[in-house]
Amino acid sequence: MPLKMIKAFPSFLVLCLAVLIKPHFATDHSVQYQLIINQPQKHLATIQIETPVLGMDTLTISMPAWSPGRYVIYNFAQNVFDLKAFDQNGQPLKTILVDKQTWRVPVRNTRSIQISYRLFANTLDGTFSKIDLKGASINGAATFAYLKELKDRPIQLRIKAPPHWQVVCALDPQSNGPFKASGYDQLIDSPIELGRLFKYRFTVLNTSHFLIFHQPVKPKLLTHFQKDLQKIIRYFANLFGDSLPYSCYTFFFHLTPHLKHPDGMEHANACRVLLRMDLQHVEANANTDPDYDNLIWLSAHEFFHTWNVKRLRPVGLGPFDYSKEVYTPCLWIVEGWTSYYAYLSLLRTGIYTQGKFLSELSNRITRYENSPGKKYRTLTEVSILSWLFKGAVPRYAQTNIDTTTYSYYYKGLIAAFLLDILLRSKAQPASSLDELIKTMWQQFYKQGQSYYYLAGQGYTEQQIEDMIVERLGQTGKTFLSEVVHSTNALPYEIVENAGLKLQVINNTFRLVKKQNPSLGAQNLWKKFTMSEQSHD
Repeated sequence: MPLKMIKAFPSFLVLCLAVLIKPHFATDHSVQYQLIINQPQKHLATIQIETPVLGMDTLTISMPAWSPGRYVIYNFAQNVFDLKAFDQNGQPLKTILVDKQTWRVPVRNTRSIQISYRLFANTLDGTFSKIDLKGASINGAATFAYLKELKDRPIQLRIKAPPHWQVVCALDPQSNGPFKASGYDQLIDSPIELGRLFKYRFTVLNTSHFLIFHQPVKPKLLTHFQKDLQKIIRYFANLFGDSLPYSCYTFFFHLTPHLKHPDGMEHANACRVLLRMDLQHVEANANTDPDYDNLIWLSAHEFFHTWNVKRLRPVGLGPFDYSKEVYTPCLWIVEGWTSYYAYLSLLRTGIYTQGKFLSELSNRITRYENSPGKKYRTLTEVSILSWLFKGAVPRYAQTNIDTTTYSYYYKGLIAAFLLDILLRSKAQPASSLDELIKTMWQQFYKQGQSYYYLAGQGYTEQQIEDMIVERLGQTGKTFLSEVVHSTNALPYEIVENAGLKLQVINNTFRLVKKQNPSLGAQNLWKKFTMSEQSHD
């Protein structure tokens, strides 16, 4: 259907008047949050939290140390100040700082509590929050404290901001609020944009999808981009059973030549894409325009996370412990497989040519093979050590960690590519990475018992390795030993099963098609380049 632009929200003034009135507590004991943007010129906001506490002795207030999707300790409490607490009569309650991010409040004989603190927000990326005179980009973990004892209580969020600003929240992109979340995990998994916004809507499989921009987009570019997104959405929906796991989805875009921090971030029902580009000069061809290529690939990558990590997830990545590092050896699956499927989706929907697909994988192989750290760390080790080597973390001592680690995105993608070809060529009965990840989806998400606002339960590294060995036997054991659990050279000879070979010239690696490949290799490559729905 045609892309529809949605006009500015007409009832925002009503919302602003509503939040001036002190909210009463809901009969279901929900936690009431207010985000009040009252000093945007100073990058400041006030956050208020109110909830019943009758029968409790102590309430614990905490700011997250990290944010899901960004495996780094960021200590978001460093931007929080002027924290206060009051009882139902407006009388101050004592707040006791317990550690760098936690306060304890004695609440015995208190019916309800109101907490207030101020927040500095001046970093625009996929993790932090940004507030200025033009608008605000709100990421939940960097903004909202949680009440430790009440983290799973339902939440209502109200927003007070300059009346000429528009607001879009992933909890309900068609509403001005109040916004409802099942608990804290869902609240901070729902990004918010405010300011002058350009909002468009389209449907796929009878489900609404929203595009949120901060600048106008040329109609021709917008139409082409929307069609490409529709192809990607349908492809992934078909992969997992012809359905979408959400009631609506929102893409938030920051696309400007002056962007400091290009970034992307996944959420259960939304994603952020921040890229440095001049939209007026972008042409809608991923094979020839690098800016459009970055835009459509990153959109596909973050969107695939809707399945891989937001729902199908390792143990520990939902529900979350926000107070400290949550280690997993499976980030190569979380991110590497997602990067691989982003490329596959572009190939199999016709957005990429086969040559472009092979070129992109060749670039990733080159980046990995020229990483000096590949000889020191295994793939599972760099997954665990992600908490150390993100370049954005301030360093207080000189370190050589950039030369002793590498990106699990790159090696994880290569591992996914090689495993896919191995499954297609050697598994008995016939298999593929598509078949494997669909089985994982059914076993761990659709059928797994959940203790989380989303369905399913986390998988372990051993469970995924067992599934690989079940399909490949000793070949699977050898693959895991060489690719995942050692620093050995990667077995690129596997690509010959798909009629490919890897050339190396001056430390540049190129995947190319072999001349006169076997009939079996030709058939494997033909099936590989098509979605399963095309050749089943």
